[in-house]
Amino acid sequence: MGIQNPLRCIILWLLLIVAMILHFNYHVSGIFYGKDLARPDATGIVPFGTHLIRNVFYHLPMIWILLLVFFNHKFIRIGLFLISILYSISHLLHLIGEMKNPDFSQMPLLLLTLFISIILSIQHYKYSRVSSINKPPVLSLS
Repeated sequence: MGIQNPLRCIILWLLLIVAMILHFNYHVSGIFYGKDLARPDATGIVPFGTHLIRNVFYHLPMIWILLLVFFNHKFIRIGLFLISILYSISHLLHLIGEMKNPDFSQMPLLLLTLFISIILSIQHYKYSRVSSINKPPVLSLS
């Protein structure tokens, strides 16, 4: 028997988090080759948009994973399906934006990230359609 949908979704969310960490890592790796990474308008203050991106793509997926681990409500399953679609659209738009100035490390990673995101949406769709899942009570030790 294969991996069940909630666990598939959890694994896929974790892969997306890893992909985002790698994406950032690739951006800053230029310092090893003498590339100046500071933005021309840098003031030493991290912009609000950067904090927003970190929260949306690093922190919120951890909350989605916790919801999958501990709850099996239909509205959560449908909500996470809709959220996964937003993530797929975001990854697609970012990939399109990066095509203007392609990087041979980023492009394969961004394609893979989009692929994982689409699979995640498909798995969340399948999971949202399930009428009932037998899950142990929250925080069960068994």
